[in-house]
Amino acid sequence: MRFLSTFGQLPGTPLNLVVIVLWGMTEGLGLVLFVPLLALLTNGDSTNVDPPFNYIIDAFEFASVPPTLNAMLIVISILILGSIALGYCQRYMLVRSKQMYTFRARRSLMENLYFASWHHISSQSHGNIINQLVTECHRASNALQFELLGVAAAIQVTIFMVLSAFLSWQLMLITVAFGFLTFAVARPLQRRAKVLGEQTNQANYDLNFYGVDFLRGSKLVKVTATEDVIVGRLGQYIKELFNVSFGSELNAAQLYFVVQALPVVLLAGLIAFSVHVLELGAPIILVFLIFLARLAPKVAHLQQQTRGYSVTSPAIRLIKEMLDTSSAAREVTGPSSKPFQRLEHGIGLDKVCYTYPSGDGPALNDVSLSIGRNQIVAIVGKSGAGKSTLIDLLAGLRRPVAGRIDVDRVDLTELDLRSWRHQIGYVTQEVIVFNDTVRNNITFAHSDSTAEDIERAMALAHFAEVLDSLPDGLDTVLGEGGVRLSGGQKQRLALTRALIGNPQLLLLDEATSALDNESERLIQHAIESIAQTVTVVVIAHRLSTVIKADVIYVMERGCVVEQGTYEELVREGGRFAELHKLQFA
Repeated sequence: MRFLSTFGQLPGTPLNLVVIVLWGMTEGLGLVLFVPLLALLTNGDSTNVDPPFNYIIDAFEFASVPPTLNAMLIVISILILGSIALGYCQRYMLVRSKQMYTFRARRSLMENLYFASWHHISSQSHGNIINQLVTECHRASNALQFELLGVAAAIQVTIFMVLSAFLSWQLMLITVAFGFLTFAVARPLQRRAKVLGEQTNQANYDLNFYGVDFLRGSKLVKVTATEDVIVGRLGQYIKELFNVSFGSELNAAQLYFVVQALPVVLLAGLIAFSVHVLELGAPIILVFLIFLARLAPKVAHLQQQTRGYSVTSPAIRLIKEMLDTSSAAREVTGPSSKPFQRLEHGIGLDKVCYTYPSGDGPALNDVSLSIGRNQIVAIVGKSGAGKSTLIDLLAGLRRPVAGRIDVDRVDLTELDLRSWRHQIGYVTQEVIVFNDTVRNNITFAHSDSTAEDIERAMALAHFAEVLDSLPDGLDTVLGEGGVRLSGGQKQRLALTRALIGNPQLLLLDEATSALDNESERLIQHAIESIAQTVTVVVIAHRLSTVIKADVIYVMERGCVVEQGTYEELVREGGRFAELHKLQFA
């Protein structure tokens, strides 16, 4: 991105600029006072100075302060110390502005992401999200800091150039011409910095993306003894990041060398020119050189900041693109949406169709079914039949492309989806267990739950006996992915979490397919114990889980092909009977 194209995005930019101007003017005026001070030291008379420095003496006399050595030293000290204090204030404000931008960017990324549609969330790479959140937000704030510091350096360079022109406009013209020469020499390095910035973005993304991806499969890596393969592949990404990082640092060193070496030539030339051609006095030459000594680092600083911006500014574009994309995908509930409180009658699907944006054919095709209040309804069928898609539609995570879903005879699209989902309990085959305490895992969606609520939910889900085996009870930290718990114990934890809020609808998506017989029996008993009080929709491969279901719907290729009770479907000798025979033969 071009320098100054994002100027003003850093919080507090106007106030920073005010302090920067005051800082530069205070320091510059303090240095200007050295001219009459040096005249006083060399001639013993500070009043014998050329315009415009005689106005400084007039200012002292106007303030009824004799232009003595001590008076000048006091004023100079006040101005220089004031400039140092203003410099500290500006630095403090800049650090706060940078951190505030990072904080807001990270918060906006998470807010936009989690409030986006499920289709958008599920299509995002976890590694990319972490890279944006941790690395790119930090780099974007650095870019805006470089931009503001570059403007600050430019302002101070301008102030010093104006004040230096009062000393000798001829020397100032030579300095400006030399500055353009330095810029021309440094320009190729600036362009190289921009290229390295884009390469650094890609290298950071690759390492974050594949690092997270391979960590997820670390158990498979260990079991298959492929550590060397993974280390080798990650080593390539680490090497790529090393190469671009090294190139970037080397580019910075080369640029620093250019802007530091060329002023040495300028300094020697200016001294010779001012003595032999302009025949300037020693105080003017000395103070001009002081200005130049203060000016050169500021010019170098300006070059470094513009280069730093070139390297890091691509992160601003990446953050903006992700914010815009997730904001456009935001899940919006209309202002007239009806809040959901309680399921009174039931749920009905009428000729519902759904096709994934990237799919070749419909995942659901003219699906019509009825889920009565406080019924246990089972959905069975082979993988790919559309069962989990149906669950997503019931939860409002996806919207039908045709047909409608009614909740108590109200179209689901007319309901406030957050209030609807707040009344849903949800358990999947792959249980989500946070690296937190048992208590916080159970009350994740209902932090206001009482001790009685927790005990009741644990009793229903048969989790109390699991809790007795944990060292710190409800305060036991379960570790990443719930490593302290077995598969069956995780399922019972998930069922406890689903029941804690007294849901109106309980969705069980393959909740027992990976369990041992004992754990499956306990989960079945839990489902039976809440029958007639909660509406339950069960997706199951194991038909033993759905024996006591009020109604079973058999799905194939996105369509409902059979429906009835367990006994009815077995007697009919259709597709369900075939599945029954395969499992119980």
